[in-house]
Amino acid sequence: MNTPLSELAQQNIIKLITTNKLDPGDKLPTEYELADRLNVGRSTIREAVKALASRNILKIKQGAGTFVSSERGMIKDPLGLSLINDDVNLAFDMINVRLIFEPEMAALAATNATEDDCAVIGEACTVVEKLIENSNEYSREDSAFHEAIARASGNKIIDRIVKVIHSSVQKNIFVTEDSLKHDTLIYHRQIFQAIKDNDIVGARCGMIMHLNNLRNFILKKRKP
Repeated sequence: MNTPLSELAQQNIIKLITTNKLDPGDKLPTEYELADRLNVGRSTIREAVKALASRNILKIKQGAGTFVSSERGMIKDPLGLSLINDDVNLAFDMINVRLIFEPEMAALAATNATEDDCAVIGEACTVVEKLIENSNEYSREDSAFHEAIARASGNKIIDRIVKVIHSSVQKNIFVTEDSLKHDTLIYHRQIFQAIKDNDIVGARCGMIMHLNNLRNFILKKRKP
């Protein structure tokens, strides 16, 4: 079966992005230029661009052009967690997944983090601290802290997986009624310091303690 022109155009646009090493925010050639380069009609390019935008690979800005998306192809809620109603048991399952995954992520970050990586993790840690101290919502910034550690691990797959996993953070905060926020301050700072000091064991153990504290709280609320 022949591949539809629109799908071929999508594949070729993705190849253009990777071959030219375009970063998030970089602008693509115009519709006319793409059509000429890929030897297809402009209607095919429009269809392909819309499809790639729906996949968060491209971002269309009216009047400005088409750009590489900062979402890097990540779709919202890829695991369908928003469709599962049981917040407590879902949060418990997700924290168990995080305990399998994130301590080793932190250990890798302690091994591979650059000075720039540490600066980003430290800044993310400080932002969360300020929000908590001022009783402001902090779930997005909490995720940013863990995602900064994922990037510092030096493993691109870990970086992608953590973005999926951290769709759970808001549910965790909801389930714990935000009662663990001051523990979060302590554990985040310990984890950051261990990574900065290249303390592999300290980073791994700090993450285990951070997540297990959350797990124990959820376990008490979990339905039998």
